[in-house]
This record gives sequence, C-alpha cells and structure tokens, in this order.
Amino acid sequence: MVLAVVVAVANLAVAAVLLAKSRGGTAAPRIFGRLQSFPRLRAAMHAYLGLGFGVGWLVKDIFPSHSTGDTVLFNVVRILLVAGLVTALLVAFQHARPIRDKAAS
Repeated sequence: MVLAVVVAVANLAVAAVLLAKSRGGTAAPRIFGRLQSFPRLRAAMHAYLGLGFGVGWLVKDIFPSHSTGDTVLFNVVRILLVAGLVTALLVAFQHARPIRDKAAS
C-alpha cells in the first residue's frame, strides 16, 4: 500500500514540476540537468502512469477480487496504462526539427 502511494505521488509530482517549469508547456525546462522536450506530453505520461499504477493499486486493495468494482477498475487502469504507453512512444519518436545554422550557410 505504501508503494502504491509513493508511485502515485512521485509520478504526479514529476508531472506538476514539468508543467510548472515549462510555464504550461510553452518552454522546455531543465530537470536533473537535462533539457526536457515536449513537457506537456511527458507530464501527461507521468500523470497516466501515476494514476494507473499508484491509484490503481490503492483502489485494488479496497475492492474484493472478481467483483464488479474490481472489473471496472481493471479496465480503467488498463486504459490509463495504454494511454501512458502511447504518450511515452510519442515523446520517444517525435523529434524536434534541427535549427539551421544561418552563419554556416
């Protein structure tokens, strides 16, 4: 149960930091010394993962196995994790266009 809370809080905190440092997604912030491109997509990915893993594990402890609530929760968590995976893939494969060096040309 503690691990579920830690996962949820950590991922949601990273999402909040990304959005706060990027001024709502208009700038690329530096976190741990690395430039974080596409901060909105990264923040969405962390929010989905935090909700899917952390909150999903917490609520799973509340509902008994094979109940209606358990089935609904399983489907919602699966949708959140797939959305997080798709968002992560978009971040990984979407590259910023290189800026042409006007002085070199």
